Amino acid sequence: MQIPSNFIVVDDDPINNIVCKYVIANFAPLSGIQLFTNAEHALEWFRNEFSSVANDKECVLFLDINMPLMSGWEFLDEFVMLPDTLKAKVNIFILSSSIDPEDRDQAENHPLVHGYYSKPLSKETLNLIYQQD
Repeated sequence: MQIPSNFIVVDDDPINNIVCKYVIANFAPLSGIQLFTNAEHALEWFRNEFSSVANDKECVLFLDINMPLMSGWEFLDEFVMLPDTLKAKVNIFILSSSIDPEDRDQAENHPLVHGYYSKPLSKETLNLIYQQD
């Protein structure tokens, strides 16, 4: 997998978002980074802004599972209804502190999820992702 020009983090924890931003910026200094603490706002952004930002390039989305208002699973239920051309550009990875094996199983069986990783995001995790293919 090639390093994308854009990274998106959806997590209700602002401190985790800062950590993600720092790790991503050091790993891929030329990539853009979008941070969302509200999953509904992230969906709105995908519906209205993503096409103009992505410029037909792929991006990576790090998604938390346990969030108030809209969980990561609910986000995925809505995301699956977006246009196929948009979904094809987004590689989704769950980034969670959950230790529930069912969460990992659900992620592994979800057609839009490319992997499940434990928080916090690290350079090692990014190296694992980009050595997969």
